[in-house]
Amino acid sequence: MTAILRPFQNPLPSGVTRLSKLAFALALLLAAITLVSASCGGDGEGSSDSDPEPTFTTAGVSPEPTGEPELTGFAFPIDDACLPGGDNLMPGAPRTYRMGTHEGIDFYDSDNCTPIGEDTEVFAAKAGTIVRADWDYEPLTYAELAEIDARIAGQNACDEESLDRFRGRQVWVDHGNGVITRYAHLGRIADDIEVGLSVRQGELIAYVGNSGTPESLDDPNAEMHLHMELRVGDGYLGKGLSASEVRALYEKAFARH
Repeated sequence: MTAILRPFQNPLPSGVTRLSKLAFALALLLAAITLVSASCGGDGEGSSDSDPEPTFTTAGVSPEPTGEPELTGFAFPIDDACLPGGDNLMPGAPRTYRMGTHEGIDFYDSDNCTPIGEDTEVFAAKAGTIVRADWDYEPLTYAELAEIDARIAGQNACDEESLDRFRGRQVWVDHGNGVITRYAHLGRIADDIEVGLSVRQGELIAYVGNSGTPESLDDPNAEMHLHMELRVGDGYLGKGLSASEVRALYEKAFARH
């Protein structure tokens, strides 16, 4: 977001002193600078939690809650899976290679209670509406990776376009009231999944892959896993909280009754 400063039009009454006019102009300038700074968002560690510029159809979804977000009743997106035992695969973990913060849960073939690999089925964690399905996804290239690395090296860590490319092929499900689940690094999308489709909890939506991961460029079998994000408004669930607080939130979200 770029703030545009127009020439000062002297909106003050004629009786106001020149010093007051100067103070008012400085206040406008400071407000504009604040606006520019705020546009990068992030959580103080170089990441950005704002949604990417739309490169896909969203069926009118808005990330802003219109009511009280419902943050319970989710099912794990992979059969017999569980939360990882280690905090490094949970939201809020640092990602130093891109000067950012992990914003979701990683489901690997270890530490997640069940075997996970290429083409493992991915299911909707809760009923909702498909608002993104990357049928036209183009794989990450060496040239793109070099460009992204250069941006990060240049301290451009709030580049949401780069972060979105790292997530690879994705499906997003809108659950209402500003709650969206993102399923990333997908290898394939399930047949008939398209924007605007209503899905049930537990409905097949995709398959595990490694799209968007830098490692996949050198080894097509590397980094097979599902990255799932539980988004609330313009941030991820647990943003800014300690590891133990984050884990408690997600245990509640996926609690089985």
